[in-house]
Amino acid sequence: MIFSGIIKKNNISLLIFLFVLTHSNIFSQSGALKGKVFDGSTKEALFGANLIIKGTNIGSATDMEGNYIIRNVPSGSQTLEISYIGYNPKTVKINIVENKTIDLNIILDYKVIEGEIVVVTGQVEGQIQAINQQLSSNTISNVVSKSRIEELPDVNAAESIGRLPGVSISRSGGEANKVSIRGLSPKYNTVTVNGVRLPSNSGEDRSVDLSLISSNMLAGIEVKKANTADMDADALGGTIDLRLKEAPSNFKSNLNAQGGYNKMLNDWGNYNINGNISNRFFEDQLGVIIGFNADQYNRSADQYSGSYTRRDSPEGITENIISNVITRDVNTIRDRLGASVVLDYRIPNGRLSINGFFNQLSWDQLRREQTYNLTDNRHYISFRDNGGKTNIFTAAFGSEQDFDWVKYDVGLSLSGSKTTAPNEREFSFVREGGSFVGAITVDTYPTEISKLATNDSTRIGIQDVYRYDTDRNENQSTIQFNIQIPINISNDVNGYFKTGAKFRWLDRLNDQEQFGRNGLYYGNGNGPNNFLSVLGERIPEWDVEGLVDQYGVLPISHFLSNYSRDNFLDKKFPLGFQADFKMLNRMYDALNMVTDSSGSQLDIITIGSLADDYEGVEHYQAAYAMAEFNFGNLFTFIPGVRFENDYSKYTAYVFREVTINNTPAPPADLDTITSIRQNDYFLPMIHLISTPYDWLKIRLAYTQTLTRPDFNMYAPVTRINSYNNYMRAANTKLRPSVSTNYDLSVSVYENHIGLLTLSGFYKSIKDLIFQYNYPINADIPLLEGFRIPSNWTKNVQYGADTYINNENPAYYNGLEIDWQTNLWFVPYLEGVVLNINYTRIFSEMDKQRFTLVQSDRRKPGGGPPRYYMDLADTVRTSRLPDQPSHIANITLGYDYKGFSARLSFLYQTDKVAYIDLKKELDQFTGEYSRWDLTLQQSILENLQLFCNFTNLNERPDESFRGRTLSNPTYIEYYGLTIDFGVRIKL
Repeated sequence: MIFSGIIKKNNISLLIFLFVLTHSNIFSQSGALKGKVFDGSTKEALFGANLIIKGTNIGSATDMEGNYIIRNVPSGSQTLEISYIGYNPKTVKINIVENKTIDLNIILDYKVIEGEIVVVTGQVEGQIQAINQQLSSNTISNVVSKSRIEELPDVNAAESIGRLPGVSISRSGGEANKVSIRGLSPKYNTVTVNGVRLPSNSGEDRSVDLSLISSNMLAGIEVKKANTADMDADALGGTIDLRLKEAPSNFKSNLNAQGGYNKMLNDWGNYNINGNISNRFFEDQLGVIIGFNADQYNRSADQYSGSYTRRDSPEGITENIISNVITRDVNTIRDRLGASVVLDYRIPNGRLSINGFFNQLSWDQLRREQTYNLTDNRHYISFRDNGGKTNIFTAAFGSEQDFDWVKYDVGLSLSGSKTTAPNEREFSFVREGGSFVGAITVDTYPTEISKLATNDSTRIGIQDVYRYDTDRNENQSTIQFNIQIPINISNDVNGYFKTGAKFRWLDRLNDQEQFGRNGLYYGNGNGPNNFLSVLGERIPEWDVEGLVDQYGVLPISHFLSNYSRDNFLDKKFPLGFQADFKMLNRMYDALNMVTDSSGSQLDIITIGSLADDYEGVEHYQAAYAMAEFNFGNLFTFIPGVRFENDYSKYTAYVFREVTINNTPAPPADLDTITSIRQNDYFLPMIHLISTPYDWLKIRLAYTQTLTRPDFNMYAPVTRINSYNNYMRAANTKLRPSVSTNYDLSVSVYENHIGLLTLSGFYKSIKDLIFQYNYPINADIPLLEGFRIPSNWTKNVQYGADTYINNENPAYYNGLEIDWQTNLWFVPYLEGVVLNINYTRIFSEMDKQRFTLVQSDRRKPGGGPPRYYMDLADTVRTSRLPDQPSHIANITLGYDYKGFSARLSFLYQTDKVAYIDLKKELDQFTGEYSRWDLTLQQSILENLQLFCNFTNLNERPDESFRGRTLSNPTYIEYYGLTIDFGVRIKL
């Protein structure tokens, strides 16, 4: 079906294919050349080395394993020229025999100073590998090389990517977990492992948590910023390709073991153990490499959240007044466990490969929270006992062969993610009324609020006891194949034609349950309420009845623990009353045995059990055609087009929340909604690469990419609360967003300067999706994609939270500067390595907004005049969410004999988190800067000691409202962490 559709819609691809089959000039008097390129001292394979037959445009570049093959070399005596940046070029005389393939392995040596070969150091080697791989790529990309990862590894893949140009990172507990490419949200990226797409483990969007992946398992990372036609198109930001290590020749193994320290909680319990073992068998035909990792980190954090009410002054100035303050002590321990297996078997003209990858992230968390609700004069104290795990895996089989006249590869893969968080428990205490003294003004700063609280532990009583269960999983299956046919028109014009197809199936489930008892604070005027009475019967030594009779509540004073800290939130807020978790859990177990007249043990909380549940399937079909034409050494032209068809079917609940006497009741209007979407796209991908001089490379790209709606946008959840003042309504007519992209990159390389790259980019994004509160009124027609029951729209006081495609395009452009160099030419300083990059980003969009206005059309009937309401379409011009204006990274490395050091600095300016009608009500993150230091010392040839210092300046994450730093909405402190250990290589 997919191919017939492509032929009907685009016969050009078929004509090109037939032309190539009938007109490719496969020289009859030619032979071939193949082999490997090695480093002369380390014997490591060199990825990205260039080889060319002198006087022609016939050549090739080495792959990840250093392999190359050059076809259609004219028979007779020829000269092969080999070059690899940072190494001395080499020429080799060869005699090509007609219809024969010659095996030729090549060894290259590092640069020479005053007649002596310079010994390449670890960080320099990593930089040189990255430069060569970046320059040999057929698209605009940045690379973290194998040597760079191995020499001074980061704790996870996100940290390794975070120092590349144009990349900013998101953190959780101080640990990088997601990356934004050129300021576009992590959900706009595609992440693959050995080309196999990783499933999302987010409950809402399509982002991938890269903290699951230990960098020690990787052989390299490439961030591709401009798509070619053979890549998945849903990469608005870019594609992150993680490559697993493969088995080199001979037996090799390494083991790393480290401990760690968390300064904020004075915890020495961090550890990380990882290693791998590899060998090749049967005369190097079969390669096997097995890797593993296990680690534990304290990722605790102190968090502050603030909310504000709006007040318009008589002068017309919008002011923000603090209305709610939340402080949290979040004690989190994360454990990672992972393994990978990669097997490859060499067959005639190719190889078979099988790889498997598994990682598990588990967590245990105790959260202590104080809420100062100034609007309602209430003081809440809550405690939450959380725990769960996320598993992610990929399994893939691949076959590839090169028969000179045709090259093919076939791949089958499975991948999945599963998150389970059973039996998470939450306990809330409250004091209603009399919680604060004093007045709140526009000048009241959040740190002053806790001083206004009355803080009487005998008046703060138990209110709610809840349990949460989460089950989320996603599975993907993929089949793909590619065929590549060489094109040789002359010695100066050659290339290839490539076509292929891909089929991907995705199924996803998100199931969350909430059980509990609320309202325990009420009904205690004449002794304990029913549930507290039973609690007293089951735990008689607590004397619940006596406590309630004395205080009117079951007070938090009964549960107090001796937990305390003197550095909470940088000493700006008190920790507050703290309860004993053992006593809280004992209370839960007792209440869990209470049964009501229906026979259930705990109430099912509708909003927590149905509001985020959905299941669905997605089917993707894709096909492409592309070619590469090399015109001498001057130009490479890569035109292509990609067809993608996507089908999705999601089912979720529609319901009305019901509450009786502050107690949840079964929902009303309960039903299910199924939404089906289908879209087709033809997307051009055109690249032009020019190398007018050996030291200059220019890349231009025109591409179209897309991004599909988040899962929670696809899921047709529709609900209204019991007070009739909040509605969530899914928009079943959402379309994917499509971006037209223009990229220009200019790279200059000189031995003493290094690689200097200047890149510019421009994006025009159509149908970008935003959350919006759409007005609901009897005079206004509903959005076409709404599935709201008609009886819900009669007395709604507010609009419906939904998602819409913005009618106005968003514009996105910027500039990247990247400089990679080392002082190889300066005696005694040849170990100095410098990487500097800076990104400047601009964006603008007219965000669509709707407001209700009274029209001049009068409604029929007598009495006072009544007028119809109209929907006014207005816009607010702003930059895009999650986009920083400036990103900078500086890394200074130094190697001397067995010593290595790396000092890194990262900086990014604020990002918009929420866009309101008024600029004064926008929410944005604060600017962020951080210093990290890594030290390593070789003791023996195969033994190293190392130490990592992360967040030396102990910088917190911050967010604000109203374009002023005096209105913080979120602050997270996580402090300094130190890791130290030993590394053994055999």
